[in-house]
Amino acid sequence: MKRTSFLLSLCLAGFIFILLPHHEASAAQIGIGTEKTIVQNPLEMKRQAAQKKLEQAEARKQARLQAEQKEKAGQKAKIDAKKKAQQAKKQSRSQTKSNRSAKRTETFETTAYTTNPENNGSRLYNGRALTASGYDVTNTITYEGRRIVAVDPSVVPLGTKVHVEGFGDAIALDTGGAIRGKIMDLLVGSKQEALEWGRRHVTVTFE
Repeated sequence: MKRTSFLLSLCLAGFIFILLPHHEASAAQIGIGTEKTIVQNPLEMKRQAAQKKLEQAEARKQARLQAEQKEKAGQKAKIDAKKKAQQAKKQSRSQTKSNRSAKRTETFETTAYTTNPENNGSRLYNGRALTASGYDVTNTITYEGRRIVAVDPSVVPLGTKVHVEGFGDAIALDTGGAIRGKIMDLLVGSKQEALEWGRRHVTVTFE
C-alpha cells in the first residue's frame, strides 16, 4: 500500500516537472509577442515607389496635354480673329463700293484756273492767294490730298467733297464771279494746264 502511494507521488511529481517548463515558455512567448515591432515589407515599399512614379508621370503627361490644348486654342482664336478682321475689311470695301454706286452724280460744265491774279482776275491778300473759304493756296493746289474746285455755293456748298471725272477727288473751297449754276472751276498748277483742260462737260460724283 505504502509502495503504491510512493509510486503515485513520484509519477505526479514527474508530471508536474515535465509541464512546468512549457508553461514558463508559453508565458515568455506571450510576453515577447506583445512587444513585437511592425517592419514594412521591402517589396511593398518598392511597389508603392513605382506606383508613385507612375502617378507623377501621368500628372506630367496631363499637364503637357493641357498646355498643348491651351496653345492650340490660342492659335485658333488668333486665326479666327484674323479671318473676322479680313471679312470685316472685305465687307467694308464692298459697302464703300456700294455707297459709291449709290451716290448722286451730275454733269457739270468745267473750266480751269490758277492762283495767279493775272490769269484769273482775282487779287492777293497781303501777298497771299486765298480761296473764298480762307484757305491759303499760295504754294499749293491741294487740300488734305484733294484737288480744289470753285463752285456756286447755292448749288454745291463749300466743303463738299466730290469726285470729278478726269480730274480726281476734290473739295469745294472756292467761288468765282463767273461761277453760276452747274459750273465748276478746277484749280490747276499752271496756265498751260488750264488751257489744256479748256471747257469740258464731265460727271461729278458727290460723296
